[in-house]
Amino acid sequence: MPSRNEGPASAADLALHRLDVLARAGEVLASSLDYEITLQHVAQLCVPELGDLCVVDVVENGVLRRVATAHVLPQKRSLVHQMTLRNPRPGESPAPAGRVLASGASERLDVVTPDVVASHTKDAEHAALIRAIGMRSHVAVPMRAHGDVIGVLSVGITETDRRFDDADQRLVEEIARRAAFAVENARLYRSAQAEIARREQAEAALQLSEQRFRAITEQSPLSTQRLSPDGRTISVNAAWERLWGLTADVLGDYSVLTDPQLEEKGITPLLRLAFAGTPTALPVIPYDPTVSVAGADERDDATRWIGAYAYPVRDDEGAIREVVLVHQDVTDTRRAESKLRASEDRLNRALAAGELVVWDWDLATNRVECSQNATNFFGIDMGQLGAFLEVIHPEDLPRVKALAARALETGIFDRIEYRLRRSAGRPRWMQSRGHAEFDDDGRAVRMLGVTVDVSDRRIAEESVRVLADAGEILGRSLDYQATLGNLARVVVPRVADWFAVDLLTEDGELERVSVHHPDPARVAIAREVFERYPPRRGAGAWKVIETRTPDWTADIPRRLIEQGAVDADHARLLLSLDLHSYITVPLVARDTVIGVLTLVHAESGRRYERADVALALELARRAASAVDNARLYAQLQDEHRRKDEFLATLAHELRNPLAPIRTGLALLQADGDATRNARTRAIMERQLAHMVRLIDDLLDLSRVTRGTIGLQRRLVDVGGLVASSVEASRPLIDAAGLTLKLDMDARHVVLDADEARLSQVLTNLLNNAAKFTPRGGLITLRTALHGARVRIEVGDTGIGLAATQLESIFEMFARGVESGAYGGLGIGLTLARRLVDLHGGQLWAESDGPGRGSRFIVELPVSAQRVEAAPIDAVPDVSPLRRVLVVDDNVDAAQTLAALLALDGHEVRCAFTGDAALALLDEFHPDIAFLDIGLPGMSGYDLARHLRADARAAQARLVAVTGWGREQDRSQARGAGFDAHLTKPVDPAAVLALLAR
Repeated sequence: MPSRNEGPASAADLALHRLDVLARAGEVLASSLDYEITLQHVAQLCVPELGDLCVVDVVENGVLRRVATAHVLPQKRSLVHQMTLRNPRPGESPAPAGRVLASGASERLDVVTPDVVASHTKDAEHAALIRAIGMRSHVAVPMRAHGDVIGVLSVGITETDRRFDDADQRLVEEIARRAAFAVENARLYRSAQAEIARREQAEAALQLSEQRFRAITEQSPLSTQRLSPDGRTISVNAAWERLWGLTADVLGDYSVLTDPQLEEKGITPLLRLAFAGTPTALPVIPYDPTVSVAGADERDDATRWIGAYAYPVRDDEGAIREVVLVHQDVTDTRRAESKLRASEDRLNRALAAGELVVWDWDLATNRVECSQNATNFFGIDMGQLGAFLEVIHPEDLPRVKALAARALETGIFDRIEYRLRRSAGRPRWMQSRGHAEFDDDGRAVRMLGVTVDVSDRRIAEESVRVLADAGEILGRSLDYQATLGNLARVVVPRVADWFAVDLLTEDGELERVSVHHPDPARVAIAREVFERYPPRRGAGAWKVIETRTPDWTADIPRRLIEQGAVDADHARLLLSLDLHSYITVPLVARDTVIGVLTLVHAESGRRYERADVALALELARRAASAVDNARLYAQLQDEHRRKDEFLATLAHELRNPLAPIRTGLALLQADGDATRNARTRAIMERQLAHMVRLIDDLLDLSRVTRGTIGLQRRLVDVGGLVASSVEASRPLIDAAGLTLKLDMDARHVVLDADEARLSQVLTNLLNNAAKFTPRGGLITLRTALHGARVRIEVGDTGIGLAATQLESIFEMFARGVESGAYGGLGIGLTLARRLVDLHGGQLWAESDGPGRGSRFIVELPVSAQRVEAAPIDAVPDVSPLRRVLVVDDNVDAAQTLAALLALDGHEVRCAFTGDAALALLDEFHPDIAFLDIGLPGMSGYDLARHLRADARAAQARLVAVTGWGREQDRSQARGAGFDAHLTKPVDPAAVLALLAR
């Protein structure tokens, strides 16, 4: 673009001219690193090469500042300068520079009209300056560097009519681009120079600071350790070396950040905060360098109590350059504190062990200072005297005040015992004593003393009194219900507000036998609760019984009552009793739980504590013994009564058959009629058989009770067993006018059993049914399989049984309420049950009640084997004749038996002593000998041994005849040489059977 004084030029000339301008602009921009000078040269280059006026504005600190101006006419340069002064912030005016800065785009005004002037100036003065300068065409372009606008280059035409075109705009934009980079480079250079200067200054200051720091740390009494960012030691001062007894060179690669001792004591995480840039105070810890530093020498006092402060030091970039660790040695202080604490601890332990509090009452300030354990002792923070007086029980407070007032006069605070207030639980008893100190004027100024907790002694004394009173009550009577009622009056209200005892019944249920409270209305509520809502298994009283462990609660929350209630009415009744605390303990007698004893605090507001459980257990132990003794006494009385009844019944039962036997003997002597004599003998035989059965039952019961009875087991079918039993009982059933109905579903079931014993059981049940069923009644006998067991049921339509008799009827000598009218010793059912037990079975009774009949059920295990038909041995019709020796000191018995055998054709000799029997051997060699055991002088056992030793009787069969039928008697007889054993009275059929062998 040619200057304004030149004529028209060709396009080539214009292009060359523009390249020349750019070249010269490049030289100008590279000539200096002071961008203000450089930009002024650019402005002068643009005038007149590009226009008549050039202005350069640069952004500095976010504000557009004018740094260069130029005009082709010297007289107008002052106007341009005034424009700069009038518009110091071009970026904030509507002028083109501000608009380009805001938009970031070039703005070209081909023709500057008055309207353009008005819209691009901020006020009239600004517009007047523009008109004075003579602006005719204008272009403003942004100066960009790295994408940011850093200034505006503006060029204007004021002296000619030439107008800016696109080529002009592109040339100005290129110069602006190059100028922007020059400005940016200059700025970078200026910043680098400033940074170099700043660093040089900082390094000098740092050197001075480090010199000062080293001087300070070396002279400091505080241990100082400089640490590198990895935790290793840079340097230490003399105080550090004195503290640890080490020098820095022994630390080697030691790092505080990997010290296990610091990690264990929780210091390492705090150190890491300091190394991360946060100044951190480190708590006091005991530290032993010999544990962590490999080169440290062992010594006795190596451990030091150290606190520390870790301060991070940053470089100019803000990075952590090092951490300064300053230690504070508090070892001596800690050791002194430890000794003081140990001394105080010993004192406090001694006071606590003795349950003592030491107090000092300042009478001038009314302030009370106490030993450390006072807060736990009195339950308050001790301070003013008023606070102490408030915790004393109001009933005891007047006595304490009176004693204190007297101590101010006499100087002696005499020993006194008093209670402390407690919101719940038993009261605490204190004993205090002390003395007063006086000033020179004789006025009391302070009082010193000690207080002892004597609660345990008071509790023990009260417990002893309660137990003594309880023992006296429990020993007064053998009526345990009355005794428990009296015990309740001892316990309430001294130990409880409520007292209750629940005992286990024979059927395993809980029965409330005693409940006591001073208010009868509340007692009625408690009884209603127990009857309507009996204790549930697995909880409450049942849990105590099952676990044999006490259950107690210091405080019963309302929530617990509501959760445990069965329904809303149950909860309402329980809440109305105002229950607060309880203890339930088991009643144990002879290692068996027989019930529970319950103590409850209610309206008194007291609360049970663990120590109360021991008292409750001791009360329960004594109460259980009393109940057990009373029950044993009642049982003994009952057994004594049964024994008396049994003996009376036995005498009666024995006299009954003896009477017809005696009468029959008289008839036989007086009457020779053969028919009447035969009938008389039949009566006598029946009565004798009855007596034998009575005696056999007694002997069998004795054997079963002692466990000496033996079962002769074999395979037995149920049908045959029932048939033999019915055959034995049929005469009694027929004589009673009863109907017998059989239902034999299990007649072919096989048992492994003693047929005689089971027949004895069924016969007893059938006979009982016959005895206790009115004439015309019905007896049923049913058999049925139940799995692997068979049931044999004997039922009747007789007098029936009460519910309480269903089990007691099987007890020894037990007889029904109306059984006296039917005879019997009361041992048949006892014997029957025990025989069934021996067979691995069960026997029980059922009844719908008195007058509604009874059912006795025998249940026995079934055998898997089958019954084989047993061969029947041929029995000779006529026994062979024998030589028989009968020896008995009872002459009548010997002669009667001899007569019976003689009638059968046997040759018989009698002797009444052992010596007489041996003398008979000279003339009589017996085939069989019946020997009484209880002979005078020489016993039957001795006689048997003599006979076995004598060749004349060595082959004889020896039969023991005695009233003793125990198994041990039989064993003794076999040991003496006997071949058989008969129990008196001897059954003639058994004697004849022995002779027939």
